[in-house]
Amino acid sequence: MASLLVERSYIDLRSQVTHNGTCCNFFTSDVKYMLSDHVGAKVWITSYQSFTLWDARTKELLKVFNIDGQVENMSVDSWTEDDVKMEFVSGLKEKTQNSFNFFQRSRNVILGVVDDVRRAAAKGSFGDDNNRIEALIATSDGMIWIGCANGLLVQWDGNGNRLREFHSHAFAVQSLCTIGSRIWVGYISSTVQVLSLGGDLLGQWIAHKSPVLDFVVGAGYIFTLANHGGIRGWSISSPGPLDNIFHAELAEKEFLYTRLENVKILAGTWNVGQGRATPDSLVSWLGSVAADIAIIVIGLQEVEMGAGFLAVSTAKETV
Repeated sequence: MASLLVERSYIDLRSQVTHNGTCCNFFTSDVKYMLSDHVGAKVWITSYQSFTLWDARTKELLKVFNIDGQVENMSVDSWTEDDVKMEFVSGLKEKTQNSFNFFQRSRNVILGVVDDVRRAAAKGSFGDDNNRIEALIATSDGMIWIGCANGLLVQWDGNGNRLREFHSHAFAVQSLCTIGSRIWVGYISSTVQVLSLGGDLLGQWIAHKSPVLDFVVGAGYIFTLANHGGIRGWSISSPGPLDNIFHAELAEKEFLYTRLENVKILAGTWNVGQGRATPDSLVSWLGSVAADIAIIVIGLQEVEMGAGFLAVSTAKETV
């Protein structure tokens, strides 16, 4: 019997809320992200540029607002308070007829807000797609943080009030993670930043050679997943106060693990769009100096004109 109750209490996000047999266009959007705020007992459900805030206990819709913090009007003339509240009933027959899951309603609420946003954008009164939400987390102090495609980090309180914004990197945010009093941010530029709960930048570095898609915490490390499939682990305690001590110690013993050498580097450009180079031309260009050069760097010009294949083919023939 218990398994039957669970089976019949599923959540179907494809359903739309109707009133008097008619679907209200106020409920029109897809859910992109969902977050449970355990501190405030609220559920945050978002699209790319809008939010709905629900009471986790009463299933009541509390607030609808956009990414700028502007509250949307939730009133509809033909709607009553009972239409936006979900009553949990024990009888399966009554539940089927009278209960509307708040996740289903949220899907449609956000859709309506997004439609309004798109109409406003068409008139030039709202921002562009670079302002869309790419990541969402709740921190231990009860705050909610979002990361945007324009690199912006925005802090909200548990009631959906926009507090502060931070812009410490010019590239799009791809992922967020929080542990203790720190926030880890992964960017499309492969950069990872560590911030305090107050938004202060504690450290940053290049973590991978492709965008940082996700974070996972385990065994004293935070593991980052890159777009190319690479996974790397970083100590949770770093960056920290011991880093400066380690850096000073390593600097004093640098002679033990480094070696200095003088090397010659030849740098040149090759306009591959002008035609196919012959082996003789490359020999006359590089052959006389190649013996004394440790590293040769060649920059190709006009590759965007479709000469990339020509350059590779010519290089293979001359090797």
